[in-house]
Amino acid sequence: MQTRRAQQAITIRSDRAAARLALLTRDGRSQARVIEDALDQVPVPPPIVDDEAEFMAAMRDIAALYRQEGGRIRTMAEFDAEEYDADGNPR
Repeated sequence: MQTRRAQQAITIRSDRAAARLALLTRDGRSQARVIEDALDQVPVPPPIVDDEAEFMAAMRDIAALYRQEGGRIRTMAEFDAEEYDADGNPR
């Protein structure tokens, strides 16, 4: 762990977030610890594909899905009918 002086400063520009952070640090935890704990709860998005070969493989996968659909793109109404029930809930 870095010393406090070596750590990057935290800037909070939202009054709401600053007030919430102040409440969450009353138990003695540092602002950095509270933020790290919160960030650990958020799923990390998949990495961006920078490799051309990976990109082309992803495009081939999409094309294969398109061909499985008979080369026809579903309308939003068809998608909704297949994916959601009459009350709008996912199937």
